[in-house]
Amino acid sequence: MMHPEVLQQQTTDTTHATVTMRLPAELSWFRGHFPQHPILPGVAQVNWAMQFAAALLPIDGVFCGMEVLKFQRPILPLETVTLLLEWQPARQKLLFSYHVGEVIASSGKIALCR
Repeated sequence: MMHPEVLQQQTTDTTHATVTMRLPAELSWFRGHFPQHPILPGVAQVNWAMQFAAALLPIDGVFCGMEVLKFQRPILPLETVTLLLEWQPARQKLLFSYHVGEVIASSGKIALCR
């Protein structure tokens, strides 16, 4: 299993979307990423941000690189996480942040190329 269980998703306008998801312990992303203390790898978080943005927002372009990436708290199996997405079309930037409750677990800025 590669994808989280989506509990709710909402697009508020053409530039903002929110996805609330539960992370089953069986996610293949958790396997091998610290066997005694599994955490969700950053590559999965970036991948999901791009996938959900492509599905929910009119993003224009393909992944070109990361400009900012901060991991402030590990994301663990069985947690419920909220992903906030902001598309900045004039700058070709996708901003994302993952929240566990009120705490920001990670955030980043993805540059897109046309």
